[in-house]
Amino acid sequence: MTALALYLPPVLVLVGLSFLLGLAILVTRFADLIASHRPLADYEDFREHAATVAIVRPTRQLANLFEYPVLFYLLVSLAVAAGLRDTLLAELCWLYAGLRCLHAAVHLAYNRLWLRTPVFMAGNLLLLGMWARFVSAVWS
Repeated sequence: MTALALYLPPVLVLVGLSFLLGLAILVTRFADLIASHRPLADYEDFREHAATVAIVRPTRQLANLFEYPVLFYLLVSLAVAAGLRDTLLAELCWLYAGLRCLHAAVHLAYNRLWLRTPVFMAGNLLLLGMWARFVSAVWS
């Protein structure tokens, strides 16, 4: 199995999640425009403080997927470029993608910090460990 085939599936999960959130943003904003009879101009200069929770959460969650996950995408890109075929690292990629999906689900549906923060931190610590494994594999 090539390095690309090993690491690409969990990347595609996060890419799919990003596009689903983009669609959720479009749907929730369109529904809000219809239900509230707001002028379209209200969305031209989007102000979170004036928006409902249903509008803000998908927007914030999509922004979250372009913060720490950028380091995940870089890690996978470098692993593929290096031809690294590490099955443990690939399994950790799946775990990271799963934690990001869980974080999104908690954020969108329940959004309690006592639950969301440990999931977020577990993903970040996992990502740090993945970087340590990658660096040790490349430099050994």
